[in-house]
Amino acid sequence: MARQISPDVVYCSYALPRRGERKWDGWYDVLLANGRPLRTFVRVPSSEGFDDPALACQAAEILAQWDLGATGLAPRP
Repeated sequence: MARQISPDVVYCSYALPRRGERKWDGWYDVLLANGRPLRTFVRVPSSEGFDDPALACQAAEILAQWDLGATGLAPRP
């Protein structure tokens, strides 16, 4: 799901299955509004993964919002 965080920047959260497991990982990408990637393939740090892809996607969305802050690209502390 793509969400706009500023007039020029959007992020897209998604879930991908883990290889050989019945678990999911949450990921997100940060893009300019024109589609040019700024930061890609950011994974939610989870040693166990998620049973539900919707939860993995929600975790990625929360992490993206925390990473990026309300004003744009902010580095993680």
